[in-house]
Amino acid sequence: MRRSHVISLFVMFAAVSVFVVVMAFVGRNPKQKIAAPTATNQVIIEPTLAPTQETSATPSATDEIATATPTAEPTEEPTPEPVVRPVINPSDFYDFSTKETEFSIYNSRKVEDDPESMEFTIDSAALNVLDGYEYIYRKTDGAAKTVYITFNLGYEDKNGSTLKILDLLDRAGVKATFFISKNYFEENAANVAEIIKRGHTVGSRGDIFAKGSGNKTGMVYLSPDQFSDTMWSIELLYQQLAGEKTRMTLYRPEKFSVRDLALAEAMGYTVVFRSYSYYDWDDSVDRNKALRSLEDNTCSGVVLQLSSSKVNSLILEDYITWAKDKGYSFAALNAAND
Repeated sequence: MRRSHVISLFVMFAAVSVFVVVMAFVGRNPKQKIAAPTATNQVIIEPTLAPTQETSATPSATDEIATATPTAEPTEEPTPEPVVRPVINPSDFYDFSTKETEFSIYNSRKVEDDPESMEFTIDSAALNVLDGYEYIYRKTDGAAKTVYITFNLGYEDKNGSTLKILDLLDRAGVKATFFISKNYFEENAANVAEIIKRGHTVGSRGDIFAKGSGNKTGMVYLSPDQFSDTMWSIELLYQQLAGEKTRMTLYRPEKFSVRDLALAEAMGYTVVFRSYSYYDWDDSVDRNKALRSLEDNTCSGVVLQLSSSKVNSLILEDYITWAKDKGYSFAALNAAND
């Protein structure tokens, strides 16, 4: 046998021996090596989720996320308390002057054809008594070209004129202010209820038939406690119709004194007079002249003082139409500080 053959056999024997040893070693090792993946033999490992962990999908940009809208807690409107009678100490008013006066006012135009040039002059005697107190005779703090229609109710309701006037005010869409005396509340409660129901403002005239010192008639002759008692008795009549949580805040006196103004202020009233009035309680007055007198005395802030007379029930609708055509609007009065 040639020497080269012997060497080949020896090398083959050695390789076989090495292979046997390696395989025996691998068979004894429990951990097997994982061959690195090749291009033709890729190993895919799928992730395993922990059994106790819950997963939630992350919303994409196109997913809608339902968001709970917070519900606002309902708010309750405070319940108005019943009106409490103002506390008046009569002795606080004994030193005020009781000298009576009446309100007098004179109107004139600086420019004949310009109603806005109207000037109002209050009688000096009344002006001296009014000095230092709040009162309304012309409403200058309201909207421009506004007219304030007011009515004095205190005597019998002639020919059902009050309801006729309420109807025409409704048709015209106008609110007015009604100053009502104690006897009218007592004798014409249904009319007063209708005035309130239709959204008009109600003010007090006091008791025009009240008997005071020297058996004289009028609020100005009452003592301070009588004045307070009378005004509050009228408030109670009003509350029977309008509710106990409301009250009147306007007062129109017939005659007045410094003491009366102080008492009215202490009881929470704003005193209201007028810019213009005419003899409308006389049913014989010519209706055309009456209408013209209202037109001639109309200007911004004018406070018209009327009665629920027959003539007014006949001309008022025409007057309102005329005033609106001239650019005027209408409103009810409120207190000076409202």
